[in-house]
Amino acid sequence: MKKLYFSFLLIFGGLSVCNAQLLTQANHAPVVGDMYQTIQIDSTGISPGASGPSAVWTFTTPTTRTISVINSYTTVASVPSGSLYPSASVAMTNNTTRAFLSSTATQLNFWGGNFTALSQSVDYYFSSPAKYAVYPMAYTNSATAAFTGSLQSGTNNGTISNGTSTVIADAAGTLNLPMRSFSNVMRVNTYIGFDFSVPAFLATGNVKEQSWDYYPTLSDYPSTKLFPLFRIITTTITVSTPTNIVQTSTLVLLNKDYQYVGIKESVKEIASLNIFPNPAKNNFTLSFVNENADPVSYELTNTLGQSIKKENLGNEKGLVNYNINITDIQAGIYFVKVNAGLKSSTKKLTIQ
Repeated sequence: MKKLYFSFLLIFGGLSVCNAQLLTQANHAPVVGDMYQTIQIDSTGISPGASGPSAVWTFTTPTTRTISVINSYTTVASVPSGSLYPSASVAMTNNTTRAFLSSTATQLNFWGGNFTALSQSVDYYFSSPAKYAVYPMAYTNSATAAFTGSLQSGTNNGTISNGTSTVIADAAGTLNLPMRSFSNVMRVNTYIGFDFSVPAFLATGNVKEQSWDYYPTLSDYPSTKLFPLFRIITTTITVSTPTNIVQTSTLVLLNKDYQYVGIKESVKEIASLNIFPNPAKNNFTLSFVNENADPVSYELTNTLGQSIKKENLGNEKGLVNYNINITDIQAGIYFVKVNAGLKSSTKKLTIQ
């Protein structure tokens, strides 16, 4: 699988719709504080499969990789180049890229992000947004948008033209994953593309990206926001001048929490989990109710999904408090996953 240099559909997570409930701003549009994690799958031999009703998609023997992607939604001002996106209300960041979004009760807007071409990091931003969804939205609904915009690479500027986005809930059926099958799954097919020109580099070309996102019904998902169970993203970057270069890559991602889908949140989540202080400096405390004296452990990971610290903490019953020393951890954004028996919860932690 080739290295992926550009993926604005990866950062968002696609569009979620289902038979049981319409896609709305409340259950779909991202807000500051949202987060989900995926595991990269080898793309060899994987294709999106059938469209239409009663489709069956089988991905039961994928080869997993060690790459973990944490998709975190944060404030626009906290992200590099955030000032270029005054109309965005939330920024999506992960270990490869970022994107800027806003929503209303009737639609979800995408205002741009970043990519790499000819070894140059480029921020792109639209004068009018690409449209990722119209609310409410259900199976067979679709939306399109045309847009133009600008590019910035260091002190060099460029233009975007002929931009177009389309999204359609194009299929419904059964999704088969390792050791789990899901009925009533909705697939959403999203495309976005545009031409670009950067005069300082004498560079012209275009970007085309398409994703297929497979979602369970909201009643089955273990949170109030839907994220895809499985994702396929194909990206083609063409640099026409000064040298003709065409790069196509495919990225396949599995939702790390797919095994919990169908288990109600009250069963999965740890009761009354709290982390304080947050932000923390030298230490923080994990506090929660260990109802059944289950064995407890935690793992601290960074935004790249790398494990930084983990410990077993004991199995006391009732309200428990564990003090965690972080004097040897660098400042930054981290995620704390706490396990208590078969239950687990993840919280974001800022270390100063």
